[in-house]
Amino acid sequence: MTEAQGCGGDEVGGDFGGADEAGTRVHNRLTDSTVHGAVVQAGRADIVLRATEPVEPAVPVTVAPPLGLRDTSRPLRGRADALARLEAAAPAGDRLLVLCGMGGCGKTTLALELAARRTAAGCRVWWVEARNGPALEAALRAVARQAGAAAEELERGDTADVLWSHLDRLDAPWLLVVDNADDPALLDGPGALNAGTGWIRPATGAGTVLVTTRESTPATWGPAARLHPLQPLTGERLDAAARILRDHAPDTAGTEAEAHALAARLGGLPLALRLAGTYLTEAGRTPAPFRAPGTPTTYADYRRAWEDGPRGLDPAHVLPRTWAMSLDLLDQRGHAHARGLLELIASFADADLPYTLLLTPDRLTDAGPLAALDGPALWQHLTALAALGLIDLPDPAPDTLPVLRMHPLVRDASRTAGAGRTALRLLVVAALAEETGAPEDAEFGRVWRLLSPHVLDGFHRVDTGSLDDEDFLELTDAVDLAVRHLWVGGLLTQARAEYEAVLALERERVDDTHPDLLVTRRHFARVLRDLGEFEAARAELEEVLAIECERAGETHPGALNARHDLALVLAATGESEAARAAFEAVLAARRAAFGDAHPFTLATRHELAQILHDQGELAAARAEFEAILAVRDAASGRNHPGTLVTWHRLALVLRDLGEAEAARAEFEAILAARRGGLGEDAPESPADFAKIAQLLYDLGELEEARAAYELALANRKERSETHPDTLVIRHNLAVVRLTLGELEAALAELKAVVALERERWGDTHLAGLPARRSLALALLGAGERQAARAELEAILRIQHERLGEDHPYTRAAREDLAGARHVPEGTA
Repeated sequence: MTEAQGCGGDEVGGDFGGADEAGTRVHNRLTDSTVHGAVVQAGRADIVLRATEPVEPAVPVTVAPPLGLRDTSRPLRGRADALARLEAAAPAGDRLLVLCGMGGCGKTTLALELAARRTAAGCRVWWVEARNGPALEAALRAVARQAGAAAEELERGDTADVLWSHLDRLDAPWLLVVDNADDPALLDGPGALNAGTGWIRPATGAGTVLVTTRESTPATWGPAARLHPLQPLTGERLDAAARILRDHAPDTAGTEAEAHALAARLGGLPLALRLAGTYLTEAGRTPAPFRAPGTPTTYADYRRAWEDGPRGLDPAHVLPRTWAMSLDLLDQRGHAHARGLLELIASFADADLPYTLLLTPDRLTDAGPLAALDGPALWQHLTALAALGLIDLPDPAPDTLPVLRMHPLVRDASRTAGAGRTALRLLVVAALAEETGAPEDAEFGRVWRLLSPHVLDGFHRVDTGSLDDEDFLELTDAVDLAVRHLWVGGLLTQARAEYEAVLALERERVDDTHPDLLVTRRHFARVLRDLGEFEAARAELEEVLAIECERAGETHPGALNARHDLALVLAATGESEAARAAFEAVLAARRAAFGDAHPFTLATRHELAQILHDQGELAAARAEFEAILAVRDAASGRNHPGTLVTWHRLALVLRDLGEAEAARAEFEAILAARRGGLGEDAPESPADFAKIAQLLYDLGELEEARAAYELALANRKERSETHPDTLVIRHNLAVVRLTLGELEAALAELKAVVALERERWGDTHLAGLPARRSLALALLGAGERQAARAELEAILRIQHERLGEDHPYTRAAREDLAGARHVPEGTA
């Protein structure tokens, strides 16, 4: 093809006017202009013609808002607050509103609702799609024409300036919606979006601009923009999510509760809710003989099918494609590892992820291509994922670990087997790292609160048969730590189930004398002990102790640990003399092996001092606790968790010695130390509040005692409503209410506590006797002398059998019963 045939540039020379045979207008100058239409050689050798190809027809567009997509029978749900903020924004001077959020969260639906309301109020509304550059530019040219721009103005190179000059001159209110602006670079046009010189700019006249986008980085939009983040309908708005589901599903799909459960599983994402409801409607319309086997037709069926894999429920792959578009955009922006990082994040549990413990360069050295990322690059990738709503990076609260969150459906769509293995390895390494600490240490409680659910989730999803012995044992070590966190938090039933699962696998892989198996069995016995299953715990520990002694001798640390734990079971079952003898033997061996200041030695000495306290040897117990406190204080300081526990026990002894003012001062000092050193959400703080409350009660300050107990109970219930410590606080609060004369409420609470403790401990356990005694005294106060006497007789019999005739608690029970015999039946 020659240059004269028109495939080259746009330079021609000389004069050439008129029109071609088809009537196409041709410029009458051939210098620095473009020829429209066919151009032929003019017969002169000194003229060279270069012409463009024939101009493409204009991109067909409409800028009318798609109000027909609104279905008034399915109103907007759960967005009243967001809609109100958008409607109030423009009068306040916010003229560039950016509605941002993850794909599928309902940005377009909300924008359409605003457009409908503005249209109904007489406002001029334009709706522009921003999915691709040519369509966007064509639509904005159309808006400019409708705003009054002449055709000649739009032929110049300053079309964006022309558009905004006409929009800003309009007197009547107007709204420009720019939908699906997920690639904000398309909005730059000839200038820069964030500088106010792009295709889209803040309105300065009577109008408002609303952009919907996944991009939530403020710097992208410039200082004049006001970002309005839109989240899925979760938490308090989950009811609205269930209503969306029911709006689109048939009445036969199930109950409101079942819709609520499915809405929760779908993470309150409006797109997923509409897809689910529509699917169930279509499935219900299909006659049964024509349905594929197992086709879900109810909310419950759909939820179960989703757990098996969402592919069959989303045949068009709408949800994965929604997020794939975001990843494609990140690829275009140079974030080459965004997809791999997202797949890795998706392999963790559906819980807050402490990413600074897991997704750091030193931890990702074996993570394939992600190992190439240094710290700044990792942070850029994380913030880029967050900017498009694929993850959430909330600002961390003071003194807390930063976490990230991921929508469950993004997780479902992004999980891969390879990334799952990498995630599990990262979890094991983090769990076993020295800086992660032990779950029993209060200062590491926040770490394990975040790490534990991910370790347990990874353990349940991995095929342990694919692991070699070393990796398997490291995994079970990490799981043991995670379950110990459950134990510390009072989640005993879950801890028991987890240990049973670990033991079953360990018994398949190692022999009965393997140290790891013995440690797991010993920790399992601790859980059984706290569950009140003392015989099972005792049998487990006696077996472990026998194996440890045969394997390595009676003074081996494993044997001493087992004997120490067995002594705790003996103490819990009231066998205080046997427990005391066991603790004395362990203490002697630990002193010989480790010295007086070793933590193991101090732990046994502490338990032995507690036995002295329980046996009424208060002076000896005081001396022991003071000595232990001095060692721990010198080694670790008063704010160390171990020191605080001993200090706490010493204050209890002071209280029981009758030194109430000294005890109160100690408890107040302990509380101040824990507030300053560990924060009020440390696991021991509820117990401190409870002890302060007890002292306030002893001093007759009943209202203050009630307030302190209520605070302790509120903190404790966040961990477990049926943990023994929680039941003790409930019992003591009921006693305060009884003393205040609130007999009916106190009696009801004491009956509830006694029932729960009987379920946990049985009828003859010493731990259940204090609440039974309080219930008996409350029954006596209510005039139910016969019932009260029966309780007191049972208490006396148990204490006589367990503690002996001369124990202080037995003597007190005898006095209670004697007093009850002198109260006439029916006397309050």
